[in-house]
Order: sequence, then structure tokens, then C-alpha cells
Amino acid sequence: MEPAGGDGGGRRRRRRWPWVLGGLVALGLIGLAVVSVVLLVVLGSTGGVAGGAAPVVYEEEYVSGEGSNKVAVIPVQGAIASADSSLGGAQPTVTPEGLADALAQAADDTGVRAVVLEVNSPGGGVTASDEMHQSIVDFKKNTEKPVVVSMGDTAASGGYYISTAADEIVANETTLTGSLGVIFQLNNFEELADKYGYKQVVIKSGEFKDIGNAFRQITPEEREIFQSLVDESYAEFVDVISSGRGIPEDRVREIADGRIYSGQRAKKLGLVDSFGGLDEASAEARELANAGQATVVRYIQAPTFTDTLLSGLSPQPTEAERLVEESGLTLEPKPYYLYLPGA
Repeated sequence: MEPAGGDGGGRRRRRRWPWVLGGLVALGLIGLAVVSVVLLVVLGSTGGVAGGAAPVVYEEEYVSGEGSNKVAVIPVQGAIASADSSLGGAQPTVTPEGLADALAQAADDTGVRAVVLEVNSPGGGVTASDEMHQSIVDFKKNTEKPVVVSMGDTAASGGYYISTAADEIVANETTLTGSLGVIFQLNNFEELADKYGYKQVVIKSGEFKDIGNAFRQITPEEREIFQSLVDESYAEFVDVISSGRGIPEDRVREIADGRIYSGQRAKKLGLVDSFGGLDEASAEARELANAGQATVVRYIQAPTFTDTLLSGLSPQPTEAERLVEESGLTLEPKPYYLYLPGA
């Protein structure tokens, strides 16, 4: 009896395995299907591998006024930098990519008669600032729609650089602006490395291949190279101020010594046109566009499902990286149009 019972139980147990394996296979197929759907959504939102990216659309938030004509307010808030290519969907308008998309939307909308750039930025990367400046110049040339800048608490360095492309600049008397110039920061960990016995061996193909090495002193020749890069970017800054504001180049070089100015002082120097806030800037934009009555709307970036999904999948920054980011410091060696107190 025992062997028979044992064999029967064993047979019953063995019969269950096909069902278990079948269930696992089914669950695996379901999981693959879910992953495939998610990937299709992501690729569809970001343009996929072969397809073009879908046009970016910013939502319109009502600000004031009424009428069929519109004044589009585009916020430029925070440090200027290139977009994070790992994220899909709409990019922040403080990036060259995001500003270009917002201006394209304003250009295509026949109801938009003028644009106000709401600038509250200490500046940022030289290349990113220049790309944003060029986007504004191109927008004005291609659409003949006026652009007015409304400065907030801070519109310094790169924040001022992009503002020079506008038809008018409106600031508060207490706005911090100026900081007209270029900064290139290099770190030197030589003493720290010596203290802890850190040694670095460099194999290079040319004399200047490791220029800017943080573990040794900079040489006079290397300093000259970096200075030439700064001088080139500074000359570009002087040029956009001179051409955009109609100030002689020699005069620009006198006032563009890196110092910051209050809005009140900036107006006396010809760096801004008038005092006021967003209401005054919007009124100036309406007047320049002969728009009469107009509704003022602000372009805002609404996160999509894809944005949320991708941001959740992105690696989280370390505590040290967060502290560096929050303090406004950067370890990336490149020139900046940036107002960074204490730098």
C-alpha cells in the first residue's frame, strides 16, 4: 500500500510541474509585453530611433488681459545650460533647446503678436547662452514679432547676454544685472594630493594634452592659452552688448569689468530701458506690436507620463553631487557667462 500510495503521490506532484512551468512562461510573456508597451510609449514620445521628434507644445497659463491677440511670456528661470538629452518631452526654457521650442510655438501661433522673456538667471555656459541669443535674433528676423525682456531678481552675465537680443529691456530698480564678462575656473588639488600621498601618472601625445590638470600647477604657457579663450568669449560679449544696445564698443569695455549693477544704475548706463515688472513689459510688448487689447499668457512646461517615467529611471545624484549643484559650484572646466558670488 505504501509504495502504491507513494507512486501515486509522486505522479500527482510530477503532473503539477507542466502547469507551474506554463504559468511562469505566461507571466514572462506578460512582463515582456508590458516592457514593450512602455518602450513604444517612450520611443513614440521621444521620436524613437529612426523617426523625428514630435513637436514640443508648452501649455498656456492665463496671466492677464483679454482679447484675441496674445502676448506670450516665456520664463527663463535658473542657470543657463544645455538640455538633458536623457529626458524626453518638453525641455525647460532655460536651455537653448527649450527656448527654441517655445519661440517656435510663438512663431507658429498667429494669435501671438509679441513675446516677453521673463529672465531671472545668473547666466551659465558660454555656448548655451550664445545659442539662446541667436534663437531670439532668428525669431525676430523671421517673424517680425517684437521681444521684450522683463528682468526679475537677477539677470546677470549670460542672463544679460541673451537679453541684448530683445527690442526693449524692462528691469526693477533692485534687479541685480551686469557681471558682464567671462569666468573660467580650474581646480588645483596638488597640495591635497601631496598630503594624502596621491600620485598621478600622465602619458600624453603633446605638451598641452593635459592642460588644466588639477593635480599640478598651471604653467605660464597654459595660462596664456586659457586667457585667450576667455578673451575671445569676452569679445563676443562686448559685441552683442554694443550691437544690441547701441553703445560704443570702447564704452562697453569700460562698464563690462565683471561688476554687478542695480537696475537703477544699469538704466543710467544704458543697459536697460525702463523700470517695471511683467505688467509694464507686457504693455511695452503690446505697444511695439500694435496689438491693442491682448491676453497675456505664460508658457509652462507640464511633465508628461514619459517625463515622469524617465526621471524615475534616471540614476539619483549622490549627496556630494547634490551639495555641489545646490551651492552653484561646478567642476566642469569651461568658460562661463556666469555671476557666481564668491567665485
